[in-house]
Amino acid sequence: MLESTFIRHLLRTDPPGTASVLLPTGDDMAMLAVEGGRVLAAIDAVVEGRHFRPGTDLRLVARKALLRNLSDVAAMAARPLACVASVTLPRGASDADARALLDGLREVAQAFACPLVGGDTTVHAGDDPLVVSVAILAVPALRGGRVITRHGSRLGDLVAVTGELGGSLEADGGGRHLEFPPRIPEAIALAEALGEELHAMLDLSDGLGIDASRLLAESPSLAIEIDVARIPARRGLGWRRAVGDGEDFELLFTTGAEPPKEVSGTPVRVIGRVVERGDGPTVRLLDGGRVIDGSAMGYDHGREDPR
Repeated sequence: MLESTFIRHLLRTDPPGTASVLLPTGDDMAMLAVEGGRVLAAIDAVVEGRHFRPGTDLRLVARKALLRNLSDVAAMAARPLACVASVTLPRGASDADARALLDGLREVAQAFACPLVGGDTTVHAGDDPLVVSVAILAVPALRGGRVITRHGSRLGDLVAVTGELGGSLEADGGGRHLEFPPRIPEAIALAEALGEELHAMLDLSDGLGIDASRLLAESPSLAIEIDVARIPARRGLGWRRAVGDGEDFELLFTTGAEPPKEVSGTPVRVIGRVVERGDGPTVRLLDGGRVIDGSAMGYDHGREDPR
């Protein structure tokens, strides 16, 4: 089972939104109408052997679990409200292990004004891996309750990213995938600077290729062309690593206006444009005279590539 295949099935069969469900499944967060305003919700998990390797500092594991959710908040140009966590410990886990996980969650929760308000802890009966699941609530940060969704890219839009891409996983299992800054201030600053010209946005969790194709999931007549020479790859990495490594947790967005060159001290780089799809792939990587299909470049659950 590949995650991308299952998500396509989910989106085809999910019921439509209702008066209380303003944004259903299919974005970085769902949005609900509540008395007095709007609230956003999301959930994510990290699993030993998939999102981190055995022996990883458990404090970092817990931090990653909440940071991933905060990156989803950034993708919507929202502000975190609170979170809850569920931890399923391996058989034989110690009190020190549980405390390390709690410390990691609390550190991130305090740093981002996202209080940890509850949760659940249990222990596997068999020899199963550690699982840390976090659910998060957020509120729109923009005037009028506006949020930025994945959908809304228009023909001719510029395609841009924040920060640098690639190199999330080091050979020893460490790396930036364990500790990264959710781009919440940057997302809000972009939305305020670009206004209605900021058409679509998401956070780069699975890789530039796969995630760029998700920006056009509801726009089958459009494609994204990316000039590989303009991709801000981390020093020493080629563009293929920047496109496919995944877990960058930078912002990828489309806009009808030239974006600022930096927001909140983070560089912003225009890397491509939204074009007519025609008979070509959804994501086209332009490498000199070559056109490469980048639509599937990145990380997909079901492949053997533990974080």
